[in-house]
Amino acid sequence: MKFIEIKKNCYYFNSAVNIGYIVSESRKQGMLIDAGLESSAAKKAIQLLQKHDLPITHLMITHAHADHFGGAQYIQKNYDVHTIAPSLEEAIMRYPILEPIYLFYGNFPMKEMRNKFLEAPSIFIDEICEAGNWAGWDGQWCIEFIPLPGHSHNQFGLLYNDILYAADAYLGMEVLKKHSIPFIVDAGSNLSTLHYLLNLEVKGMLPGHGTFESAFQETVQANIDVHQRLASHVYNMILVRGDRGISVEELVAKMLIKHEIEPANFGVYSLFRTAITAYLIQFIEEGRAVYTIHEGRPVIFSGQSSA
Repeated sequence: MKFIEIKKNCYYFNSAVNIGYIVSESRKQGMLIDAGLESSAAKKAIQLLQKHDLPITHLMITHAHADHFGGAQYIQKNYDVHTIAPSLEEAIMRYPILEPIYLFYGNFPMKEMRNKFLEAPSIFIDEICEAGNWAGWDGQWCIEFIPLPGHSHNQFGLLYNDILYAADAYLGMEVLKKHSIPFIVDAGSNLSTLHYLLNLEVKGMLPGHGTFESAFQETVQANIDVHQRLASHVYNMILVRGDRGISVEELVAKMLIKHEIEPANFGVYSLFRTAITAYLIQFIEEGRAVYTIHEGRPVIFSGQSSA
C-alpha cells in the first residue's frame, strides 16, 4: 500500500481497493474515504497517517460493497470517528447480510456466499450524506457529496479541492481491461453517471480501483465504450432469437461463454448475472425488449418481435 499525495490536503492509499484521505487546512480534521476490504487494509492506512502525523476524525463510505467498507468496523472500534454514508447503502452496512441476500434472488444465501467479499462486518452510520455542499467540522472545508449511481444503487462520490473521489463509478484503465463484464446494478444510471464524469470540470479523479489521473477523460470514455459494447452484445442476443425468444438463464450463459468467463462459484456467478440483467432491465424499461412467462420461466423478446 502506497500513500500518495494528489495535491495539497488530498491523498490516497493506492492498493487493489483505493482508500481516499482528505485533511482540513487546520490539520485538525481528517477524513478517510472508504476503508478497504478488511481490517488489515485499514490498519495499514492508519499507520501511514500516524507516521505522517495526520488526523482521522471522519470516515465516509461511498457505497455498501464489502471491498469498500470491510475495514470500517476495525476503525470504529479503535478510533473515535464520525461515519457518513449514503441512504440505502447505509442499511446494508448495518445489516451486511443484505448483500448476499439480494445477490441470491432474495433467498437466505448459501454458506459459500457469506464470505468477506460479499458480506463485510457490520458498522453504524452517524450521518446520511446528501447531494450538495457539506460545510464540515470547523467550516474550513468545502466538501461536495455527489450521487454516482449505477455500479451500486446509491453510490456517492466526494469532491474536495477540485479532486473527485469517484468510488466505483468508473474503473482505471488497467483494471477495466481485466474485467470483461464490470459489475453494475443499473445500466441506465451507470451510463448517465459516466457521461456526467466525462464532462465534469475538475483537476483530477480517483477511481476505487486504479490510479489517480488528472487527464481522466480517456479512461472514462473507455468505460463508456465497454458498457455500450456489452449492452449491444446483450441486445443482439435477444434480436437473433426473433419470435423464439431467449430465457434469462440462457442469455446470461451466452454472455459468459462469449466473454470466456467461467465463474468459480455461485457468488461470482451472481455478480455477473446481476450485471448482465442490468442491461436487460434497461431494454425492457425502454420498450426495446419485452418478456413473457413461458413454460415456467421468463422469456425475453425484442420489442420488434411478438411474444
